[in-house]
Amino acid sequence: MPEGTGYTLHRHDGKETLAMLEEITSIYLPAYSEPPYNSQPLYGREKFTERTTAQAQDPEFTLIAARTQQGELAGFSFGLPFGAGRWWHDVSGSKPAPEIVEASKFSVIELVVAKAHRGRGLAHRLIDALLNGRPEDYAMLLAHPEARARQMYERWGWTEVAKVQTRADTDPADALVLKLS
Repeated sequence: MPEGTGYTLHRHDGKETLAMLEEITSIYLPAYSEPPYNSQPLYGREKFTERTTAQAQDPEFTLIAARTQQGELAGFSFGLPFGAGRWWHDVSGSKPAPEIVEASKFSVIELVVAKAHRGRGLAHRLIDALLNGRPEDYAMLLAHPEARARQMYERWGWTEVAKVQTRADTDPADALVLKLS
């Protein structure tokens, strides 16, 4: 099958996302049971649904879902805007250059593709659809330094601008940005 074909992409707002939260969780949990996440409590059902429920309240929250021709959820990506001056909560106090912090940003919170659908260009299609037409200056995301996706983002043009540790009991993550046109 050629890259990214065989899937349809659907855009959802926060309310629609909450209605499909169980389905989203069903592919999130297996993905975060793999190394380097290894089903740590932060990546468990309770914390994921708690975070996602709160994030989905933002009026500009957006989720892109990829479905197979049979209607099966194959992957998703979602995020929300971070206004000028806003940055990740970081227990270490690390921040990137002021021009990044002071710019408007769209935060990619999740990009998950079910294992059976990986290697087909679907992740790239999902993130492109999520960011297409965004008015912010930058897109940003956090990536675990040892995750397979970390190198993928770099190949796609994302640049590391800081190390961020959102909680004392988590590993530091690489904060990456992508200039939006």
